[in-house]
Amino acid sequence: MPGRHHSTPAFQLPAGAADSHMHVFGPFAQFPLAAERAYNVPEAPLAAHEAMKRAMGIERTVLVQPSGYGSDNRAMLEALRVLGSRGRGVAVVEADVADGELDTMHTLGVRAVRLNLVSLKSRYSDPARLIGELAARLRSRGWHLEVFGGNALIASLEPALAQSTVDVVVDHMGLPDARGGLDQPGFQALLHLLATGKVWAKLAGADRVTQSTGDLRGAIPFMQALVKANPDRLVWGSDWPNIGFHSGAAIGHDDVLPYRGIDAGALLDVLGECVPDEVTRRKILADNPARLYQFS
Repeated sequence: MPGRHHSTPAFQLPAGAADSHMHVFGPFAQFPLAAERAYNVPEAPLAAHEAMKRAMGIERTVLVQPSGYGSDNRAMLEALRVLGSRGRGVAVVEADVADGELDTMHTLGVRAVRLNLVSLKSRYSDPARLIGELAARLRSRGWHLEVFGGNALIASLEPALAQSTVDVVVDHMGLPDARGGLDQPGFQALLHLLATGKVWAKLAGADRVTQSTGDLRGAIPFMQALVKANPDRLVWGSDWPNIGFHSGAAIGHDDVLPYRGIDAGALLDVLGECVPDEVTRRKILADNPARLYQFS
């Protein structure tokens, strides 16, 4: 269990605040990681999530299926059973997933399907086509599509994302590199899509965006640009338990990728610096996720 200190944010979170990007791992005796995976991690059970949330003042949780579990969503679904109305989920599914399985997931709180085009990219030979195919199945359930892709890929997928018949949420700000500035093609594509109101973005992954510099504040210009483009289509997430980047290559050894010592309070303070206006912060932390994930 990742036991680390989290500082108190410099601002009080609004009622109904949601962490819109968290991953649950374990317990491994019940929910072992996939045989083919890009990384090994220690357990990060729901109890650890809840402790961090209490310290931050976060009330709601959106669990996102991590690549370490592939399309085996059982650990996430069990956590959703415990969370009840406070929890929502984003699943990873196979192309031939049965409608009955999707219906069961919906009952438990799943509201989206994730395309992981970073760690699981070998599974998707034609992501643009898959976006259209998945949208047809998600639309009737009121679900959206979450896309995790690198900066160059987001640029190449701009037409497919713009034509999607369901809402699309782009993970981790589209993964720009803090050293590259705001003119990176993928980030510019995301800004354009966001301004249309069709695509959402997660103000998550500040540590990923600044991996090359080690300074979380290097993500601020990107976050500010996204807020300027459309604050009504943004949500925030911690990316708990912050495992960092991994290679994407299948492994069969016992090396453990340690959790990175990211302070959730520091991540929230970066958000506070980007969004000093309390009304806009409430949108990003509470109102927007309530709409997107259908919190009651």
